[in-house]
Amino acid sequence: MGTIAAFGDSVLKGVIYEDEHYRVTNSSFQKICEQSFGITIENKAKFGSTILKGESVFEKNLSLISGTDGEYVVLEFGGNDCDFNWKEVSEYPDRHHLPSSTIANFTSTYTNIINEIKALGKTPVLLSLPPIDSARYFKKISKGLSAEKIMKWMHNDQQFITNWHERYNIEIFKLAIATQVPVIDITSVFLEQKNYSRFLCNDGIHPNEEGHKLIAGAIEEYVRMKHIQL
Repeated sequence: MGTIAAFGDSVLKGVIYEDEHYRVTNSSFQKICEQSFGITIENKAKFGSTILKGESVFEKNLSLISGTDGEYVVLEFGGNDCDFNWKEVSEYPDRHHLPSSTIANFTSTYTNIINEIKALGKTPVLLSLPPIDSARYFKKISKGLSAEKIMKWMHNDQQFITNWHERYNIEIFKLAIATQVPVIDITSVFLEQKNYSRFLCNDGIHPNEEGHKLIAGAIEEYVRMKHIQL
């Protein structure tokens, strides 16, 4: 049984949102893929991780990566990087606000991680982002804040949340091309569904257990089509 390392945020960690609480599901796409491929995934994903925090975790686990017998290292970042400090947005809707990671910082830090993995003799594999539900996510992030002021900052365009999230998703595909590494598209399997929101938790951003099955299916199909040996 081979072992590969994985780094990312709560989506990779398997976090779902139920009854207004977060928990790690035992039916995550990681667990499904481990069973399907007969491998062990050393999952170092952290809840709320941005690419900068992920880099810190990555640097602390270089020996783990070198010690794995698998060729690949899985990376999944972006969902928190594109987020804003919504409390500050609510308080100061007329100000300019930066995301947790600017596009420039996101791409440069991600590129550094990719290059370090290559230097260790491993192959980085990027995962794209699952889509989000703007209405659900807006309801979640505006709870206890001024929804009206947040909407003012977004110029009354709630769809901005989805568009901005997708901006980072596109960057992941561009990164894969620029660095010549594999990228697995886990976005399209959601978009192909009628009302893909039914595969998301009530917070509008985390895939639910059915969503994790979709992600696992996309990964399994990619591995099969590319004739990858894990």
